Amino acid sequence: MLCPACGHESSAASFGDPLRCPDCGADYEKALLYKERSAMAQRSPSPARHEPVSTVPEADIPKYIKASLSEGEVVVAIFSVPWLIWARFWFFMLLAILSLGILFFLPLIAWLQIRALEQGVTNKRVIIKRGIISRRTEEMKLTSIETVELLQGIGGRMLGYGNVKVTGRGISDVVFRFVDDPLWVKRQIEGVGNPL
Repeated sequence: MLCPACGHESSAASFGDPLRCPDCGADYEKALLYKERSAMAQRSPSPARHEPVSTVPEADIPKYIKASLSEGEVVVAIFSVPWLIWARFWFFMLLAILSLGILFFLPLIAWLQIRALEQGVTNKRVIIKRGIISRRTEEMKLTSIETVELLQGIGGRMLGYGNVKVTGRGISDVVFRFVDDPLWVKRQIEGVGNPL
């Protein structure tokens, strides 16, 4: 048998049970595993050469964000609206039904506002897009981010929603308004901006 740690060669009986090198005392299985991992690390390319992998399923990426991705850019997280925004939509729907359709425009406007909002973070920037016919986008490169602030009132704390303000260099800032679980949103942005 050959010790993977020191290269000492001896009979299998001299290694004993559990297998330990009689010369250096290294655990044979651990030393062999370490040697295999080191060989694999030398054969595989460095992590910097790997293509980034999206953590969001392709079907869940909104249209504008998907269309605006640059080469090598992947979506890390998509931020959803809280249930309270959907409750407003259903309240307006109930009003439209009770008014026999006279107030049909209220749930339509609420639904369009929800559908027109896309919020997320990629491995290169944060993105907010509002609007269907006219479009308004706010984007900031991760390298420009200085602070990520959580703005959450009492109602937001109790109901699980809030605002996340991303401040960049100079006077620019991007505000994610009424996001579901704003602490998670803050962690996602900070995690991508400072991966260590």
